[in-house]
Amino acid sequence: MQSGSRSRRSDLDEEELCQTDVSGKVRKEFQSAEFGDKRLTDRLMQVGDRLGRAPAESIPNACEDWASAKATYRFCDNERVDPNEILGAHKRAQRSRVRDKNKLLVVSDTTELVFPRHPSKEGLGDIGNSKTDLEGVKVHTTIGLDPQTHHMTGIIDQQSLIEDQQASTKHDVNGKSEPIELGSEQEKWIRGDRQASGWLAEEVRPIFIHDRGADSFAFYREVTDDLDAGFVVRANQNRCIQTPSGTDGRLIDWSEEIPEQGRTSIEIEQGSGRAAREAELTVKAGSCELLPPQNDPTHTEPVAVNVVRIDEVREQDDPIQWVLLTTESVAEFSDSLSVVESYRARWTIEDWHKVLKTGCRIEERRLETWERMEVLLSVYSVIAWKVLELRELARGDIHRSPEALLSETERSILETKFPELTDNEAQAYAIAVAKVGGYLDRSSDPPPGWETMWKGLKKVQTWAEGYELHS
Repeated sequence: MQSGSRSRRSDLDEEELCQTDVSGKVRKEFQSAEFGDKRLTDRLMQVGDRLGRAPAESIPNACEDWASAKATYRFCDNERVDPNEILGAHKRAQRSRVRDKNKLLVVSDTTELVFPRHPSKEGLGDIGNSKTDLEGVKVHTTIGLDPQTHHMTGIIDQQSLIEDQQASTKHDVNGKSEPIELGSEQEKWIRGDRQASGWLAEEVRPIFIHDRGADSFAFYREVTDDLDAGFVVRANQNRCIQTPSGTDGRLIDWSEEIPEQGRTSIEIEQGSGRAAREAELTVKAGSCELLPPQNDPTHTEPVAVNVVRIDEVREQDDPIQWVLLTTESVAEFSDSLSVVESYRARWTIEDWHKVLKTGCRIEERRLETWERMEVLLSVYSVIAWKVLELRELARGDIHRSPEALLSETERSILETKFPELTDNEAQAYAIAVAKVGGYLDRSSDPPPGWETMWKGLKKVQTWAEGYELHS
């Protein structure tokens, strides 16, 4: 069942991430924040602009002058500034982006933010095992993905988990509210999913896409009974099941014997500098019932699930093997492929983690307390989402209104320079921005890369700033 290979190509280049400028593109995500003082909301938008100008730079360098840097530090230290409200404003902006959809893929995952141990730092927990001298925070984030494009719609929930290994406790610092203790490792998954389910409009059905860490009977029971939602989860346990024939069996063993629906191929990005490869996969599908654990008296009824199993053909070194449990239909081969693609989409959150750590260098921030750091984390989390969104723009395959990515002045300048911009899709504007950066747009040319895209964006932003100053 183990596979270290990634099922999707990632083109997040470290140098390119560090050069990304999203100033002016996160402002509207923060404009509805309520801190009881409009000046703090204005300050948040200014902080987002300044840090978004150069996400990888230190705060003084990004702010360009000491007065602005000092104002940013004071904002993070203000007791009225709650990181939950910063993300709450972003969630309100995001809700308008997903309200016309009938479903939303909801993906969660955990990453560790590790900071050098220092006596001046406060509020951090233990990272790793008891023998390592590391401290930091585990951040469990829940994001939305468009079900058609698999592009990230934004952040839905974020839990900052602090662990005290000596006391055997773990809690969510919960912004500046009272910490919430976690009873189990699985609790973080269902908490994020509850938040998503309660946040979405009633007509939008969430489908939770999770890796093996979420594989628990309690999770399946709650999602099917209480949340009116679906799920696609990679199995981690060879759990007891009842087969369609009415006999008892084991999930992974039984899944090997279910009928093959067909075969498909996917491109695999491999670690350790190995070249990507094309993987041929068998796709099997069936249905069974998960039996409740014998050591858990709180659950007595089985959970009916559909199962998709994929196995790589002819690969001897670390072949792909997934057993996916789902509420979604697997009646047709196309249905099963859709389940596989939904699971593959979860890699977007790992790309977002990379942007947060590499593009925004969140682990290099030197604020002394976690309360201050959590404010900064919430701002950089939104900036990282916007950086990832602009990567899709650079690819030229994002199908949405250009208003989401370019200001009115920037669009007007592009429309003047390129009169052929008559449609209202971001792809055409992306190509126009790339042309400004030197992209030739010949039929034989590949999609524009990061460097070309950012050259173009910088020029367009400079022209827009000049126009606005003199108008």
